[in-house]
Amino acid sequence: MKKRLIVVVILIIGTIGFLTYDWHVKTKLHEDDQRVTLYSWTDKKGAIHFTDTQPPNGVRKLKDYKGFKYADQPWVVKIKDKAIDGYKWVKKKLFKTKKQ
Repeated sequence: MKKRLIVVVILIIGTIGFLTYDWHVKTKLHEDDQRVTLYSWTDKKGAIHFTDTQPPNGVRKLKDYKGFKYADQPWVVKIKDKAIDGYKWVKKKLFKTKKQ
């Protein structure tokens, strides 16, 4: 019995540690990826475009943004969102209102 309790506690602590580390990395430690360049430019008709490819020649108001910060949700947020979606689905299935 004690061995099972120890294993469960270790798994819980490991999971909490992983989720905390994942949260910290995805919210605090990410630096800009300098390999990515984003472009903003205006065409002859006045429409503004945003691309990651080199724009054609002769465009107006060309701006290039070097670097891009990768943003991904931490697992804690993804798990929370899945739990909320699951709760809404179960609630919808269990408490269907009969249409008359």
